[in-house]
Amino acid sequence: MTLGEKIAMLRAEHRLSQGDLAEKIGVSRQSVSKWETGSSVPDLDKLVALSELFDVSLDTLVKDQDPKENTVPQLTAPQQSPEKYSSRKIAGWILLSIGLLSVVLGVAFNLLLAVLGVYLLLCGTICLFVKKHPGLVIGWGTFLPCAYFLPWFTSANMRLIFHPYIYENVGDWIVQLTISYGFWAVLFLLIFVTVKNTRMKSHPFLFCGWAVFSQIYGFIPIAFRHTEQTMKSYLVLSWCVIIFLFVLLFFIGKCLFRYLQTRKQK
Repeated sequence: MTLGEKIAMLRAEHRLSQGDLAEKIGVSRQSVSKWETGSSVPDLDKLVALSELFDVSLDTLVKDQDPKENTVPQLTAPQQSPEKYSSRKIAGWILLSIGLLSVVLGVAFNLLLAVLGVYLLLCGTICLFVKKHPGLVIGWGTFLPCAYFLPWFTSANMRLIFHPYIYENVGDWIVQLTISYGFWAVLFLLIFVTVKNTRMKSHPFLFCGWAVFSQIYGFIPIAFRHTEQTMKSYLVLSWCVIIFLFVLLFFIGKCLFRYLQTRKQK
């Protein structure tokens, strides 16, 4: 196997386009295309960068052999359990069983228990049928409705942290403020885990930005409906949110432009 064929094979295994590989190595897409067709050979520093990116040795990359042939198998490699016995499916069946039992008991004794059972049934179904990151799907699917309906069932909301002094005369304002901070902590935890374990790591600012914007967009109308009694801090915060929105839209447009350019080059 030639060097160009190995670069093309490793690039395909890592699910990278020629443009993506070129961006990571710091060359043009045409250079990557010439490497793969054998028209040119990468410089030594680019070969080192390719070996680090693809996690193969430099000898394996340069020598005329299949990269997989040079890997040393582990003598005591643990055998992977079949898919039907995976922890994901086991967790799914357990959640389905507990959920079904909760629904039956809830219908007989307490409807709140039945609601919990329906939620567990949904989580179990996600574990069984969503192969990639079912935990994240459950996490976001739980957090977003809870954050949206939080003001409906309590007097707390996630925007409370921006004006806590308004609630100081309310008896349980400390509890409400604690709930608000707790929801923000969960939001940032979900963002961190999502960026770390998915393709969102390529654009962490955009993902984090839109997630935060989804909780603060309610301040935007203040900029267009303010009166003389409107507090200046609210007005400033409203315009900051608007500027933040334009920044997010700018980076979204930039990413789309790069994507379209890459598609044209292909």
